[in-house]
Amino acid sequence: MDISPDFQGRYGKAAPLEKQGRPGASRVTIRQKPHCASRGRTRRTLVVTPRYRARCNEILNKVAMQDRWQWPMASPFGPCHCIHIRNPLMDERRFMTHYLVVTAIGTDRPGIVNEVTRHVSGCGCNIVDSRLGIFGNEFTFIMLLSGDWNSLMQLEISLPLRSQEWDLITMMKRTERHQSLQYDISANAEILIRDQPGIVSQCTQFFSDHGWDIQAMQTVTLEQQPFNLLKASFQLNLAKQGEAAGSQTAFAGFCRELGAESFEFIVNHKHA
Repeated sequence: MDISPDFQGRYGKAAPLEKQGRPGASRVTIRQKPHCASRGRTRRTLVVTPRYRARCNEILNKVAMQDRWQWPMASPFGPCHCIHIRNPLMDERRFMTHYLVVTAIGTDRPGIVNEVTRHVSGCGCNIVDSRLGIFGNEFTFIMLLSGDWNSLMQLEISLPLRSQEWDLITMMKRTERHQSLQYDISANAEILIRDQPGIVSQCTQFFSDHGWDIQAMQTVTLEQQPFNLLKASFQLNLAKQGEAAGSQTAFAGFCRELGAESFEFIVNHKHA
């Protein structure tokens, strides 16, 4: 299949994909159909399979942005046109709002967070929610991003390359809009105890056994003599009010069993 110079100049990198339209090349399938037979013309249809849609994203984006779904191409059979078949489902999904969770980990240094957020904005993505934490000499940056299909795909392709330049480890995962579950009651729990391995695990196990859902958790180690103290705070949710009966008493007994310095468990009832 010959590619016109105009097509190569406009969509240079994508041209080799079309040239591979032959048996065994699963990236692109080329079909010939009679078109305007009286004038001896043919129409060639370029069908991009879903499996390789991501790899062909660059050419599809350029075509979609220009709203140009048909362009002339040279052919041994004379003038012909290459038509991209529009997939209504994909067209609809392209302009929907999609969500992406991004985690970046790397050595903390001035300006690194700005570099990441500037690149995210440059790809056309919106930062819906974010968390930043410093652990040792490393920082962890978690973001929930939103944007159309093209913007998120551009970020998914470009961010790993930029992360190598910034010496970052990045992880990404597509997600959906968060649907908040309805809970009848919530609670705030806090415990101050001598720091030792397994304390946090025992706390989370206690809440799990009593049906509490951990919405947020934060732990801080307070360095002091003669031993360090661990301060752990939990935000909890519970679906049924009846199951909360005795939770405060049970938590108090649990903390005394661990030998906690202090503890607190406050239940907040939600009124209809």
